[in-house]
Amino acid sequence: MAEIDFNAMRGSGGHDAPPSPKTILNWAGGLVSLTLMAGLVTWGYQVVMRDVSGVPVIRALEGPMRIAPDDPGGRQAEHQGLAVNRVAALGEAGPPADMLQLAPAPVDLAGDDRPVIAPPPAEAAAYAAADEAAPILASVGGGATPVPDADGGALFEGDDLSAAAGPAAETLAADDVEGATEAALPLPAGALRQSPRPRTRPQEDFAARAAIAAARAAMTAPVATEIAAESVAVGTALVQLGAFDSGDEARAVWDSLASQRRFSGFFTDKTRVIQTVDRGGKTFFRLRASGFADMAAARRFCAAVSAEGADCIPVVAR
Repeated sequence: MAEIDFNAMRGSGGHDAPPSPKTILNWAGGLVSLTLMAGLVTWGYQVVMRDVSGVPVIRALEGPMRIAPDDPGGRQAEHQGLAVNRVAALGEAGPPADMLQLAPAPVDLAGDDRPVIAPPPAEAAAYAAADEAAPILASVGGGATPVPDADGGALFEGDDLSAAAGPAAETLAADDVEGATEAALPLPAGALRQSPRPRTRPQEDFAARAAIAAARAAMTAPVATEIAAESVAVGTALVQLGAFDSGDEARAVWDSLASQRRFSGFFTDKTRVIQTVDRGGKTFFRLRASGFADMAAARRFCAAVSAEGADCIPVVAR
């Protein structure tokens, strides 16, 4: 039996074929992938197991952060130290106080503040006149001497000088006082010797003035001219001021608007038109005004009336 020579079946060189470029690229890609996987695993492990002591922190100081001063100074607010404030501040009531003071101690009145018996009006007036004339008499006479009366006696303090001396003495005393006042108080040239007394303000009755003004306005109010609604031509420009339950009510509203100052001159050349309308089993009266050249004039009139707070609608007669 013939033997097979396997060595003859190999290549002529006797060596394996070199690796292709595709194989080299596959191995390089695998190595890169393994490197990336290893890097990701390492980074994740470091993130998870990182020591927190490496993070910088601020160490807290020892003791309280802020301390209130023993004497803060300034001005104390009102109502401090009350029991009701303690409840709001601390949440609980304080212990009972040793002493409760509901009102300050009473204050004794001075002698001038105590009630006294008022003198009669005549004596009070005499005392006031004597006090006012004392400085002037002292500056004129320099001293007080008894004045002999008609009977040869002397008048002293407390006697009725006016009754003893009579009207002539009063006139002389008044002249002496005026002369003494002028001598004691010399005035410069052009000075005002006696200030004028201000005039009293007249008392006016404002209610009466308002009533008089209303009466004058009613007397001077123009008499409204009224025409029937049937006499108004079709297509005439009108304005409607409202709808009322009766014709008298409509006329009263017209008179009220015409008499008001804010509508002064609005209804002077206008004619009143009251139209009776039956609708839905009910009768009502439309208050309208005519006297407009065209619809534009009616719209301008309604704009002015509406600006003053009244109702107004431009319409066309039908």
